[in-house]
Amino acid sequence: MKKCPFCQQESPDRITKCPYCGEWLDTVSPPKQGTVVKPPKKGQSGTDSIDWQKNLEEILNKYRTHVISIIIIAGLLFTISQMVNFNKRAGKVTAIEPPKVEAPAAQTPEPAQTLEPAPTSVPPPVPISVINLYNNAFALCSSGKCTDPQKAIEYLNEAIKLKPDYAEAYNNRGNAYGDLGRYQQAITDYNEAISLKPDYTHAYNNRGANYNSLGQYQRAIEDFNEAIRLKPDYAIAYSNRGNAYLNQGDKISGCNDLSKACNLGECRLYEAKKQKGDCM
Repeated sequence: MKKCPFCQQESPDRITKCPYCGEWLDTVSPPKQGTVVKPPKKGQSGTDSIDWQKNLEEILNKYRTHVISIIIIAGLLFTISQMVNFNKRAGKVTAIEPPKVEAPAAQTPEPAQTLEPAPTSVPPPVPISVINLYNNAFALCSSGKCTDPQKAIEYLNEAIKLKPDYAEAYNNRGNAYGDLGRYQQAITDYNEAISLKPDYTHAYNNRGANYNSLGQYQRAIEDFNEAIRLKPDYAIAYSNRGNAYLNQGDKISGCNDLSKACNLGECRLYEAKKQKGDCM
């Protein structure tokens, strides 16, 4: 008889594997590729595993709605955070604007026209091709008078063809016509600019300057009045109105306006008239 060294049970000599515990008896070496099946440790059993799985399924079934809600809320919060981050990044992007150039008044003591750079935002938006044409014309006229008014007119003709409601293009084309001495055509363009933009201060001032050049002083004064009403600190409009009053022979009103213009920073015409003795 053989005694199993593991469970101490006896078995016949011919038995090589203990029928009680399944271990190999010490007189025979186990096969090299055999697998020793150990008895389950105390406290572990197949039924315990099944019970644990059942408990887990019950818990999941009980709180399934809550779990799904938490997952949905987490997904929404993640999506919102991504949208906020995107908006922050997008908010940092800024549009490239055309350069703003302050055009000085004409060097001669005559009514000054006011040029205007291309606006950065005009509803509806101005196409970039129109902006480029406008800026090409403006570059020729930025010194106060156009160095090549005919070329400027060609650029502005094309810009107006692409955007017929472009008030600023009509205003600056009127300036170019005025530089060529074509005052009536200039006035026609200023009329169009004002009809498109009724509070267009520069267009009123420029139209008044061209009326003054035509000798229509009262109509010029009316336009300067409107420009000053819209922009009470408009120095060039005061200077131009003062010149129109002087052309009418009204020295008191004329010199008062020129003095006001000088107080606002536009003194050239006032100084010229003082040197001539027209103003004290």
